[in-house]
Amino acid sequence: MATNNETAVVIVGGGVAGLTLATFLNTANVPCIVLERTARHRIEVRARAGVVEARGVQMFERWGLADRLLGGPVAETIDYRINGVGRVFTAVADDGIASRFCTQQMLVNNLLKELIDVRGGDVRFEVADVAIRNKEGSRPHVSFTDAGGRHDIACDFIVGCDGSRGVSRSSIPDGVLTKYTHEYGYAWVAALVEAPVTGHPIMGVSDDGFVAQLPRGPQRSRYYLQCPVSDTPEDWPDERIWNEIRLRLRDDSIQNVIVHDRDITVLRSVVYAPMQHRNLFLAGDAAHLVPPTGAKGMNLALYDVDVLAQAFIKFVQNNDRTDLDAYSATVLPRLWKYQEFSAWMTDTMHDAGDPTLQGNVRQMMARARLDALFENPVAARLHGEYQRGTA
Repeated sequence: MATNNETAVVIVGGGVAGLTLATFLNTANVPCIVLERTARHRIEVRARAGVVEARGVQMFERWGLADRLLGGPVAETIDYRINGVGRVFTAVADDGIASRFCTQQMLVNNLLKELIDVRGGDVRFEVADVAIRNKEGSRPHVSFTDAGGRHDIACDFIVGCDGSRGVSRSSIPDGVLTKYTHEYGYAWVAALVEAPVTGHPIMGVSDDGFVAQLPRGPQRSRYYLQCPVSDTPEDWPDERIWNEIRLRLRDDSIQNVIVHDRDITVLRSVVYAPMQHRNLFLAGDAAHLVPPTGAKGMNLALYDVDVLAQAFIKFVQNNDRTDLDAYSATVLPRLWKYQEFSAWMTDTMHDAGDPTLQGNVRQMMARARLDALFENPVAARLHGEYQRGTA
């Protein structure tokens, strides 16, 4: 027998986008329920990338949550290396707002504590068989099963924050959304290792391919190594990972340490438009993917739910859905701007590397683009604004 619930907003997906949206709505007393297929303890240990950029810090400050959710300020620097020779780029700004170090795992854990443990928010974990009904002229419903049986929730709106393979987007009829996609033609091995970043985060190119090292907490970092899209994790044993890191960074002093896990990430850009259908709204990876080179995935998701939260509050308080209807038109211009930045970063960092892939002319043009960041103040400022999310 199904049990029934009722709320204003059902959020499908309890990752960074869904939990942030629920926390924002909770601050304004807008009722919502979050449905998450994974157990809470598994979410808490799931390592994800991200630094909350300056625009995101301003957003959390506006909601009165920055000090409770975010870590301390982080230097906005990148060590761009070419064949082992590094130059540190610093994003200079005059707005007084610094990005804060906060991986997705840290932010999600803080959101779980704030939303559930402090505020008593309604998050349903380990749900399955989620089904969405979003018909014209009738109130939306979301049904699901959990250990207590089958449940049905009537609501005013549904937000899909359940990623690129979730049920939310797939529930939208064919022909409603336009899919824009671009494949870059290469992938990354992503290796989580027991070694901190000892200096600045590294984005490196060499004649042997791309390599990056980014922080993942005080004792760990994640290395990224360019590889063919056909590679599998089994193609990259520990010894090969460390040999390639030393080769591409031109640094034989790097020691092998524990590799906790490795995955293959295929680089692509994807956008679905519009990002809404009737009373269903898509946010984060459910609506768009960016290549990780630009480090914008989490921050674009945060922008989506910030816009949505304000629109929901306006509707609840004033019965005005103007901003909800304009959601796609509001967020898509920014999304395309940062898709372009991520594509610029991806093409530059990979073209500047192995010349057998794109040729030595593309290699030298890409290296000239990197030189401009250190030689041209206009290029440096624009790059810094994109890095900080204020462009």
